Amino acid sequence: MAIDRRGLLESLGLAAGAALVPGAVAATPTDRSASATDAPDRDAFPQGVASGDPTPSGAVAWTRVSPAAHADGEPVSLAVARDEDFQFPVGFYDAGETSADRDYTVKVDLDGRLGSDRTYWYRFEHDGRTSPAGRLRTLPEADASPESVSFAVCTCQDYRNGYYGAYRHVARDDVDYLLHLGDFIYEHGGASTYDGRGIDLPSGEAVASSLADFRHLHRTYRGDRALQAAFAAHTAIQTWDDHEVVNDRFYSYRDDRPYAGDDAHPRNDDAAFMRELFAAGVRAWWEYTPARVRYDPDADLLDSLGLYRSFRFGDLLDLVVTDERLFRSAPPASELPTPLATSLADQPRGPGGEPTMLGERQRSWFADEVGSSTATWTAWANEVVHMDVDVDVRDATAYSADSWAGYEAERESVARDLAAADNAVALTGDLHSYAAGHLQPTYDDPADPVGVEFVAPAVSSANLREVLDLPSGDLAAGLVQRAARQENPHLSFFDSHHWGYATVEFTPEHATYTAYDVDKSVPASDADRRTLARYRTPVDGAALRRLD
Repeated sequence: MAIDRRGLLESLGLAAGAALVPGAVAATPTDRSASATDAPDRDAFPQGVASGDPTPSGAVAWTRVSPAAHADGEPVSLAVARDEDFQFPVGFYDAGETSADRDYTVKVDLDGRLGSDRTYWYRFEHDGRTSPAGRLRTLPEADASPESVSFAVCTCQDYRNGYYGAYRHVARDDVDYLLHLGDFIYEHGGASTYDGRGIDLPSGEAVASSLADFRHLHRTYRGDRALQAAFAAHTAIQTWDDHEVVNDRFYSYRDDRPYAGDDAHPRNDDAAFMRELFAAGVRAWWEYTPARVRYDPDADLLDSLGLYRSFRFGDLLDLVVTDERLFRSAPPASELPTPLATSLADQPRGPGGEPTMLGERQRSWFADEVGSSTATWTAWANEVVHMDVDVDVRDATAYSADSWAGYEAERESVARDLAAADNAVALTGDLHSYAAGHLQPTYDDPADPVGVEFVAPAVSSANLREVLDLPSGDLAAGLVQRAARQENPHLSFFDSHHWGYATVEFTPEHATYTAYDVDKSVPASDADRRTLARYRTPVDGAALRRLD
């Protein structure tokens, strides 16, 4: 069936920002099919492949062509097959041309082309060179009744602060999807104490200051072979956190400009520069992430990216993904520890005078999505921790200054939305720690839980053990957990001594959280894995039970 370019773009939802989607997809199968003898050319595709944002009839496939291997005028093609040897092809699709305007990245939206609840293999070709193969999984139909759905949950992966052994194990895990909760890149360059992990930014600065810097960071992070293996093995659903642009970023609604918290960027006081910096970070994230999100580079900053979205896994699970950075205002100074409180004391609040993390439009959308869910489970891909997590260690208080604790009124409102849903589960990152506990409207006084929260640890970013130079070993970790649980009675489990990832599996009967410890101090190929803890919550109840 012939499809013209305009009709194709409209059918794929890619008309907005089309200047950054040259050629998009010509999803018309041809007589050509990739040969099983085609060897992957990693030099031509140095960032590997990835897929994301599944639907019941497709997913977004992504790659990047090396500028050295790129041939002007030659299109990039995508082969999709039912088997990993590509003996049973589904189709061969024209992805059009790429260029320096999008840093030679390629995204193909296969929505409407594949079958539901199935696994496919895919690979790209350009000028006679073939990418490594990836595996993607589509969603079940909305009225299907899956027996289970499972995720590997990853977050906070400072490249300069360790190796990605966690991803080596994620690549081998028998999970359905990969859920990434943000801090995919960190904005800093410089030397590293880990061999081969230093980053020299094109600008020569210590912190990202241009689109070229952000693109270089994404290329570097996606150049890691363990990370590539995980994203090739599993279709991903991604959101972001602050470090994709700059630490503790927020927006001032009073003077219509973005800021970074606590002088996180040396040019924080330069309003024009910070606006360009945020726009550059948004663009680079969109170019390098296999996500089906609205992006318009010509729109105002707050309208440029529509990251918040939802996914339905049959009647078993609804997953709501929020954006907790683009629209957030500064938290109240009274909720912040010094010196951050001093630096933000005179910063403006959000609409209506109250701090906001979601912004008005997204807040209304979230309430509608959660309130209309009819699935057995309602999960929330949540960048920053909802629970209070205060930990006193060595006369120092560990406090997440920009968590939901700084947005108390909205936090309580969100919790009441979740209380109206069936079996709410927050899947959370940012804390650089493992945690399992109960969601409550307020944490000042004991209250009936409205759901549970499972927090994934950092893949490699600094946790309490590293920041406070605490002793290693299970004894010290146990003492920190005891302190955390004493200060936070809604917590069932806490660990800030280890690094790794978590898995979460949903069935009609229960949701199970498994915390994995993976050594970040050794190269990924040598990193062992062990299970730290497993917790389970039953359907129709917010109890948490440890399984080991």
